[in-house]
Amino acid sequence: MSATITFTSQPRTACGKSATLALRKEGRVPGVLYGGGATATSLSFVAKELTDHLRRHSRNTVVHVVVDGTAHMAVIKDLDIHPVSRKLRHVDLLELHEERPVTLYAPLVIEGGDPIGVRHGGILQVVRDRVKLSCLPAQIPEAIAVDLSDLDADQSFLAADLQTDLNLLMPADTVLYKIISPRVAAARAAGAEAAAAGEQPTEEAAPEA
Repeated sequence: MSATITFTSQPRTACGKSATLALRKEGRVPGVLYGGGATATSLSFVAKELTDHLRRHSRNTVVHVVVDGTAHMAVIKDLDIHPVSRKLRHVDLLELHEERPVTLYAPLVIEGGDPIGVRHGGILQVVRDRVKLSCLPAQIPEAIAVDLSDLDADQSFLAADLQTDLNLLMPADTVLYKIISPRVAAARAAGAEAAAAGEQPTEEAAPEA
């Protein structure tokens, strides 16, 4: 687990569209902290602090959320981002407890050189870019490194191939990456071109009389 980051929050008593708009005009983002055994706590955060954090760190980076002077260890569980402006609209944080396992998704990061199959003209297909796992807060990874350099055409990289001692909550034969051979890639491209050409008019429009 990497060094933690502290966010100071403010209690949020008013909910609804107008209250949310007022918060955003103040440069704040609404959110909730849950998982402490009680009801979720409605909070607001400085938008710039959250967006700067997300630019530099994984969602799985453990943070300290200060609520009424008390720090709560937490991790970002969900984000609501505007589809056009990409501005953060809402954040859900899950409170962590040192001796209680937590279930979350860890992103996969490809390291090493290009796969053999790609160097020979194949295409790398990303089937899953994250894996579901369960671990204690001290074991939460920001990301899991994946080395695909030995992956050849028509081969797949499975969950069982990950170099990790963490408890993965997915079948061992789950495909994460695969290399599409040059022959299959060429056939797919040709099929896509043919389909696109089939949508075009095949005859000139008749001239007006």
